Amino acid sequence: MNEHSESLGSNEWKVAHAHGYSFLTNTSEPYLYTWRKMVEGKGCKLIIATVLKDAVGHSISQSKGRFGQNGRYGNMTIDEYLAPLEPQNGDQRLNFLTQLDYLVYNHGPRNTYLVSKEEKVKRAMELLRRHFDIVIYQNHKKFQELVVNITGWKTDDIPHANVYHGQLNYTQRELDKFRRLTYANG
Repeated sequence: MNEHSESLGSNEWKVAHAHGYSFLTNTSEPYLYTWRKMVEGKGCKLIIATVLKDAVGHSISQSKGRFGQNGRYGNMTIDEYLAPLEPQNGDQRLNFLTQLDYLVYNHGPRNTYLVSKEEKVKRAMELLRRHFDIVIYQNHKKFQELVVNITGWKTDDIPHANVYHGQLNYTQRELDKFRRLTYANG
């Protein structure tokens, strides 16, 4: 990101996409200050944006393609998959991340400080308020409109590339567990 920012020219837009194992917002906050200062020091604007999903929907979507004969986790049960979300396992690395954990910790170990869900939510809100210029809830079309408005780029449809075409089949008990543990997580 430093090289990306340093080579920024006037009237130029660059996109940096932090995803996967690339950025741990909770512990990388100093970088956000540095990058904003670097970009704005060139007379440019740094725009940090995110689109958030429904928290339970996000948790459930993380399970797609993970179970069954051809699944990533083979014969693992939903209970085994969700076990790291149980309160007594707060510092374990997850098979997936709740949206809150992903925003705050990314793919790092979850909640290594063993903070309460209230503290995690407070930290996430603090990070969003301090550093994010655009935060959209479940509205990719609105996100697209804002980006086009800010950049002046021509409008293109955002392709839905991260789409699962299989079926998600859960019992009511399993759905209730997803919901309970997602809410308990914050």
